[in-house]
Parts: sequence; structure tokens; C-alpha cells
Amino acid sequence: MHTTHGSPPPMALFNFTYHPTAPGLSFSVHTGRCVALLGIGDRSQDFASLSLALAGHIPVRAGSLQVSGENVTSQPAGHRKLATIGLHTPLFPHLSVTENCLFPLKARSQLSESAMHHRVSETLALTGLDAVRSVLPGKLTAEQTFRAQLARALILRPEAIVLDHPFTGLDHASVLRQIALLEKLQRAIGLSLLLLTHNRTEALLLGDVIGVMENGHLLQLGNAPTLLQRPASESVAVAFGEANVLTGKVLYTDDDCAELRLPSGETVEAMASHGLEEHDLAAICVPPDKLSVMFPRSATLAKEETEGMVVGTLVSARHLGTVIHIRFRMQDGGELIAHRPPVHTLKDLEPGRLALLAWQTANATAFPMDQKSG
Repeated sequence: MHTTHGSPPPMALFNFTYHPTAPGLSFSVHTGRCVALLGIGDRSQDFASLSLALAGHIPVRAGSLQVSGENVTSQPAGHRKLATIGLHTPLFPHLSVTENCLFPLKARSQLSESAMHHRVSETLALTGLDAVRSVLPGKLTAEQTFRAQLARALILRPEAIVLDHPFTGLDHASVLRQIALLEKLQRAIGLSLLLLTHNRTEALLLGDVIGVMENGHLLQLGNAPTLLQRPASESVAVAFGEANVLTGKVLYTDDDCAELRLPSGETVEAMASHGLEEHDLAAICVPPDKLSVMFPRSATLAKEETEGMVVGTLVSARHLGTVIHIRFRMQDGGELIAHRPPVHTLKDLEPGRLALLAWQTANATAFPMDQKSG
């Protein structure tokens, strides 16, 4: 699966159009890397359609799919040098783990019997399945089932593997172990992956590049810091960065910064997204971990003390282990969530406390309200 420097990527989509109401997808999956597509829309079947289209089970509407530089768009399923793992690719229940892995090799009839068994043994060792090689799928744990599907996918030495919600049914600890296995294979054999998921944590843990998709539309493609710090739309900021959203009116813009007035009268600053203009109504997106919180000693605040800040009242505080999740009510009735390090005791965070909330300009983005979905 290793490729030499300068060779075509294992998998590349060019205006690959599988969705009837969305533009085509264009991106590449490079050797030993993972592109994670994070679905945030309400049409959960969109990824199933994408997976089936990539595998060749349903036709594409336009564009092309290239595998290691070869256009395989018109190739039938099973002849694209791609493998898929997901709910629609179950193991054969009447065949053992070894027999499930032998099945695609026998269908190809390209190796001798001894060569096929050698490859199966090698692949089962690689995926940690030696001990259950003779076991039927119904007797496997959820983790072993995923590893068996992975082994069967690897057996034909695909250029890339499409993972369609592969961790469904696994608990968090199990998911972490399977991701560690995939990362080991990325280093060992240059395994290239396309992950389709609606789970943000999975996308963050496995994706070298992450694409945020909403009902077939690719809203933004980038690494995690870019998506968190420079979201392209309110949808990306909220779904990927879990951002708070405030409404404000733009007082003025200066280069890429904007000053805005909130309904409660406070003025704040944020980075101005493309197209934001003076007098626009804007959605101001601020991630919870970028909010600074100050608890004044006095309940009476001078105007200059609140300049550039938002006045709020503490509603609740919950300790989540590594952070404290604090909910505040603003003067206009809206709410803000802050994630702060656990330096306060919950006793210090009694409901009703007055607070001043602020953020650095670079940590908030203002989007025109008529362009929420990018």
C-alpha cells in the first residue's frame, strides 16, 4: 500500500456527484492518512449513498473517482481496488473468520491455495485475530467483529478503505482501541482511509483532514485547528466547535475585524467573515473554551468596567472531569456556555453570581445571518 513520493494519491474524487441536490465532492486521500467526513445534517442516509457510490453499487451522477491515478468510475463493484467497512458489509454468518477472509481471495482465483492461506494468516496476525480464526461471527465480540471486517477488507490489498460508521455499537474505550489499531496500520503498511461518521470525537481522533458535511454539501475541509479557529460558516462553528451563537448588529468593519452591538446594548468584537458589512445582522460564534469569565466583587458595575464584555448571571456549573461546564444567562435572556479549567470548586460557582464574559477578537467569528449555512 506504500506509494512513492510524487505518485498519485490512493484515492481522489473530482466533482464526484452522488447526491441529487448537492454539488460534487473534490478531495484526495493521501497515503497513510485519513480524511474524515463529519455529517451534521439530518439526512443520515447520505453517507450510505456516498459509500455505495464509491464502492460501485450505485451509479454516480457526474465527476470521477480515481484510485492511484486510474479512473475507476465506470468499473464495477469489487474491481476498484477499494474496500468498504460498514453496516452494509456484514460478515457471512455461516463462515468462520478465516473463511470470511478466504472468500474474496477465492472469488478472484489469482493465488494458489497455499498463497491464499499464507495471506490470511498474515492478515489475521496483523489485525490481532489469530485466537479466533476458527470462530463464527455470531460468537465474536463487537471489537472482534470490526477487526474481522477490517481483515477481510485488507485481504485484497486495497489502495484505500472507506469506513462507513465503522464503530457503531462499540463503547468509547473500544473505539479508542480500534482507532489505535488503524493508526498502527497506517504507520506499518501505509493504510489510507476515508471515514464517514456523525461522531465528532471519531473525526477528531482519526482524521488528519476533516470535512464537515451537511445534507450532501461539503461546508469546509481542513485540519482541526483550522475548523475550530477559522470556521467557514455558522454551521461549522456550532457543529464542529460547539460554539455559542449570539446575535448582533454590525457597527463597523475594519479589515477582517468587526464591532457589533448585542440586543442588550453591549458592544463586542469578532473576526468578520467574508461578506459581512456595516449594519448587517450577524451571528457571532464563540467556542465555550474561548470565553473568559470574571466574577466581580460588587453587584454594581460602572459602565467602564463592562466595556467589551457581556454581563451574565451564573445559572449552573457541572464538573466534567477536565473542564467545568458553566451556563450563564445574558441580560437579553439568551444563554452562553463556558468551559473553564477546574480551578474553581463548585461551591464557588453558586447559581445567581454575576459574571463578566469576554473573548479575544481572534477567537470569535461573525457571519451574516443570511449566510448561516455557508
